[in-house]
Amino acid sequence: MGLLRDYFNQTRLPEGTLGKMMIRGMNSGHGAMADWGLSHLSIASPARITDLGCGGGRNAGALMDRYPEYKFMSSQPVLYKFVQEDEPELFERIKAAVARGQWEPEGGM
Repeated sequence: MGLLRDYFNQTRLPEGTLGKMMIRGMNSGHGAMADWGLSHLSIASPARITDLGCGGGRNAGALMDRYPEYKFMSSQPVLYKFVQEDEPELFERIKAAVARGQWEPEGGM
């Protein structure tokens, strides 16, 4: 029971191997639903876009493509590490977005 509880606690603040497993599972398991939701997103002139989805950056990446004029951010440094290790292409996209001012890293790094 302890390991299962520890795994599900990773939804709140992913850390270590269990956190990586949780993020991978969320990104792959929620992908179809996130794509469906994003396909129905209709914003005439949003002041800001908030990604409340999975923690691997997948949804933010899709929103960056759709709304290149808006800024995005993530406040969990551990997620940057996971993305760098597990999704190097997305990590490079985030770095490029930071350089052009489209992404703002936030939090203690």
